[in-house]
Amino acid sequence: MGLVTIVILSIGLVFSIQRVRRLEVEVTKMRAETGYLQETDPGQIAAARAPSDQPLTYRVRVRVPNGPARFRVAYSSVWPKRSSGPQWFGAVALPEGESVVTIRILEDPRDKKWKIASLVASVEGNQRMATVLPPDHVGVFRGSHDVLSTGVGRETQTADQTDSLRLLDERWLVGEGGLLLYGDRAPETDQVGIYAELQPDVGPL
Repeated sequence: MGLVTIVILSIGLVFSIQRVRRLEVEVTKMRAETGYLQETDPGQIAAARAPSDQPLTYRVRVRVPNGPARFRVAYSSVWPKRSSGPQWFGAVALPEGESVVTIRILEDPRDKKWKIASLVASVEGNQRMATVLPPDHVGVFRGSHDVLSTGVGRETQTADQTDSLRLLDERWLVGEGGLLLYGDRAPETDQVGIYAELQPDVGPL
């Protein structure tokens, strides 16, 4: 009886190990498909890039702490020459906890105008905002150009809640404006791209 009990327990243990391994593979696959934020300190903001299979569509999973502080995601398609950062077009408020931020360049079927659109999806619902693009920006995004990406990556990035996180920094290298780029150094000409930043919701953009 003792030997039979040991055999039965061993078989059960083998099946349990195989099930756990299958679940681990499924969890890893889901994280790769939807983006994953590692655990962070309660007072920090965090972000990680999520996959996207649509052209001119960018997804980032973000987390902001609970509390009185408010946060927003600002977006733009231009970094003006000799300025320290993008010229923000608008911003969407972020709810507490985790959200998925989607930034898209698309032609609005309602009015046939090309826009940069921001969508924040969370358990509380969806919030949207869009801005019509300048005609010359539309030409850049519809063309074939190299892109320099320096925003957040797949690994979780964090910052104090009083700081900002550059979620997207996708710079289209067009003409002379794409020849010399030095990180965050102010560009010598207007730099067209897709920019988004998680920032404290205080003061004007």
